[in-house]
Order: sequence, then C-alpha cells, then structure tokens
Amino acid sequence: MSKRDLKILFFVITAPFAALGVFTVIITGYVVCTYDDSITIKPEVEILSPDGVHKAVVFTAAWGGGAGGKSHSVAVLNSSDSLDESVYRSDRTVIAVRCCDSIDVNWLNDSMLHVRYIKEDEYAVYRVTKKWNEISIDYDEIETTAATPTLHAP
Repeated sequence: MSKRDLKILFFVITAPFAALGVFTVIITGYVVCTYDDSITIKPEVEILSPDGVHKAVVFTAAWGGGAGGKSHSVAVLNSSDSLDESVYRSDRTVIAVRCCDSIDVNWLNDSMLHVRYIKEDEYAVYRVTKKWNEISIDYDEIETTAATPTLHAP
C-alpha cells in the first residue's frame, strides 16, 4: 500500500468523526443559547401570621414550557416582602410539591404554620414538623387512593 493510499484511507476513516464533532459543537451551542430556565410564578393566596410579622404565600411555579413541570409551593416571607423567582429558588420556599391536588395553609400561632396537601397516590397521612428560621412548619401529606387510611410519622 502506497503512502497516497494510506492518506486516502486515513481521510475516509477520520472525516466522518470530524464532521460529527463539528455537528455536536453546533448543536450544543444552539441548546445552550436557546435553553429557557425561567420560572413563571403565580401567587394564589397570602395568609398573614397572627402577629402580622410573616406571611405564608401559596403559589404555583411552572417552568420549561409545554414539556416542563409545575409545582404547588408555599413560601414564608416577611410581611413586607414580595414573591418573585428568587424566592422559589431559596430556602424561603418551605415546600414545593409536584402532582398535588391542593394545598391548605393556616397559622396555628405566631410561629407555627400548618401545611396540608393532597397527593394522588394512595390514602395515607404523613405528618412532619420542620423549622424555618424561627417558624415551625407542620406538614400533613394526604394521599388518596388506597382503601384504608393510615397515619405515617417520620
């Protein structure tokens, strides 16, 4: 085999891989430039704490267009703060639930928030208490398709 034949063979083997690499770089650049990571926030209700210092905001967050997702969320804010995308991405959003039918929120006292939400999987109640700053948050997760209700504690 001559030197010229080896060059042609090398070109025939490597040219498709080079073209594939260029194509990959172009597609990756397109995806990075057109990717939309914005979130649409839609507040549903605001509930002031009994002392008026904090508020619990129930809202939906949607992202990614038609193939994206949606969550029902609750944020705890100071009463003068406003809800925006940065709140959703921070620890001020104390719960974000996908596949959720509804969320009910009420203040039990100045520093205790009760969150109750309904999911679609099975009938069970999960109770969890967490702390956020000086606020205790008591969660009830209710799932609704099994025959008998059961209570699960953490």
